[in-house]
Amino acid sequence: MLTVEEMNQIRQKYGLSYEEIQKGCEDVSISSIQKIFGGYVDKPRRATIEKLSRYFESFMKENIGPIYENGSLASDNRYVAEQSNYFTKGSSAVDITQNKEDGPTGLLGEIFTQRGYTYSDYAKLELPEGVRVEVVDGYLYKMDAPNIVHQDIAGEVFFVIRDYIKRHKGKCKVLMSPVDVRLEYDKGDMTVVQPDLIVVCDKDKMENRKNVKGAPDFVLEVISQSSKKMDMYVKMTKYKENGVREYWLVDYENDKIIKYDFENNDNITMYTFKDKVPVEIYDGKLVIDFKEIKEYVES
Repeated sequence: MLTVEEMNQIRQKYGLSYEEIQKGCEDVSISSIQKIFGGYVDKPRRATIEKLSRYFESFMKENIGPIYENGSLASDNRYVAEQSNYFTKGSSAVDITQNKEDGPTGLLGEIFTQRGYTYSDYAKLELPEGVRVEVVDGYLYKMDAPNIVHQDIAGEVFFVIRDYIKRHKGKCKVLMSPVDVRLEYDKGDMTVVQPDLIVVCDKDKMENRKNVKGAPDFVLEVISQSSKKMDMYVKMTKYKENGVREYWLVDYENDKIIKYDFENNDNITMYTFKDKVPVEIYDGKLVIDFKEIKEYVES
């Protein structure tokens, strides 16, 4: 059973509102939830804590999952080859053996990895058309193709930021996926991601015009059910550890924008698609109107 402190940390980290929690614990009143997490109840009833704990455990399992084990990524979140199917570093990471009747056999068509992929190895991978992967701590992760809503949201935010930079003759550059971001290029180069949108203010990080070496200043990810674990935990942790200043998670299905301001005490702010969201790396002078974006998406 989780403690109140542990549940409060989860609530704050993932921007869960009291209303959302109450929907998952229908027989616990919202006033009780507010009092417990607000620190106004010294000894909450055990039955209430058990109900709340079940909700948070279910939330973590469904949306976040067991990401880290003893400091390493959990095995059920990466594509790891069986011993007989390991690929050497630098070779193709896709098993292309064909079965005449059923197509690929066994786990074929999935991405197989072994510990130790670097950017150099990643750049040599021979992937089927349309298949995209990212590397985190030397492991490969298969990425889902973005849908139209995903593209619309990222595209609209891109144009707003680009126009702001051009109007103010800014030095930063906004880029859309696919662009390789080598988050730890100077520490083994074993984490390469492709965020949906980034803003880079240090031109030296783009000197080769092929990829970004180091952390962008701003990162936005449009999340889906299949990408939540990566975007909300693994990538968020990596971005914070490597110097990203601001990180946005846009969850269209759940009408939610989560903003992580890593420069200001890791502040987390929740918004909806009715809100205008200020961009902190521009001191709030640049604002993204998500109501307008939603209207465009649904037009």
